[in-house]
Order: sequence, then C-alpha cells, then structure tokens
Amino acid sequence: MTQRGAPRLALDVDDLTLASDIAWCLKAEAEIRDSRKPLEAELVRRMEANNQRELEHPDLTVRLEIPSPKYDYGVLNTLGELLEPATIATARTPAHEVTTIVPESWDGRVLQRWPKRYGTKVAEVLERAKLPGGPPRLRVTEKKEKS
Repeated sequence: MTQRGAPRLALDVDDLTLASDIAWCLKAEAEIRDSRKPLEAELVRRMEANNQRELEHPDLTVRLEIPSPKYDYGVLNTLGELLEPATIATARTPAHEVTTIVPESWDGRVLQRWPKRYGTKVAEVLERAKLPGGPPRLRVTEKKEKS
C-alpha cells in the first residue's frame, strides 16, 4: 500500500494487496510504537521525579500505575521467629490441597500494615522479602465527557 492513511476496505482487493495492506499496517504500528516509547519514558521519569501519580490535563486522564510489590516467601517465613502464629495467619495462606495443591500465599495488604504495628525487625524482613516488580505503567486515556 503506497498511500498514507487508513487502508481501504478489504472486500474489493485481491489477496496479495490485502496481505500488503496488512504488512503496511504492521509497519506503521511499529513506527508509532517506537515513537511513543521514548515519550512515555520521559513522562514517567518526570512524574517519578516530581513524585506524581496523576498529571492534570484538560482532555486526558494521565495516571502512573505502580505495580504491587511481590515477596520472597522464604524470607517472609522467617517472620515466624518474630510474630505470633495467629498474627501470621492473618496474612498467610499455607499451601494446602483442594483437588490440586494450592501454593502458599501472603496477603500484601496485611503485610503493609505490619511495620508500623510490629516494628523495625519485621519491617526489615518485609523489605528483604520484596522482589522487584515491573516498571510503572503510564496510562493515558481520553476523559469522558460530562453529561
């Protein structure tokens, strides 16, 4: 497809032209994606530098979504030396069998409250247990018009 813009409706073209149009679209998508990524990276860098989670924009909703932390369960299990089993039970679901084995899990929402409640030793264990999450995701969407 040599023309610029959206490809024509595929009903009136032969298969080779249709395949060429698809290839053109794939190339255009890649070029747009390659152009967008450095722009997004710069905006994320600026928002993180300003400690922003949202950016005021008249027409767009711009949010920086930070992924929840993941934890190293082996390190979290050392909390058994610092906390009562009943306390740990509020955040931990031990491995158990249903019809298949359900792996052990910990409730991050509960874990987040423990450093203030149980002190620096618990906070240190939680910090050591944190695994790197993914990078922040920038979400840019058009604002919905008010009715």
